[in-house]
Amino acid sequence: MLQPKVLVVDDEENILSAFRDFLKKEHCEMVAASSAEEAMGVLENHRMNLLITDIRLKGASGVTFFMEAKRIHPKLPVIVITGYPDLITEEAIKEYGADFFFLKPLDLEKLRYAIRRCL
Repeated sequence: MLQPKVLVVDDEENILSAFRDFLKKEHCEMVAASSAEEAMGVLENHRMNLLITDIRLKGASGVTFFMEAKRIHPKLPVIVITGYPDLITEEAIKEYGADFFFLKPLDLEKLRYAIRRCL
């Protein structure tokens, strides 16, 4: 059986590494990207089952990035994460089309629930 493919976009290598370990335990295949530009390349060339993105990315807004990703792939579920709760509200993120919004440090049980709901 094929594992769901999850694109995780974050410019912090330790966050990507933690997601890699977590998603492996959830029986998901993870594709990592450290920038919005790299992530768009992935989305243009590969089918993903879920997008998890940080709000703050090198060279671009995570919100702008995920809105563009949703425009290209309207049914792609999106989980947004941030360590900066003052940048945007959960209500605004959901209005822009995200399915879930989490603050860092992540509550792994809530994240697990969100991933399972999205997939």
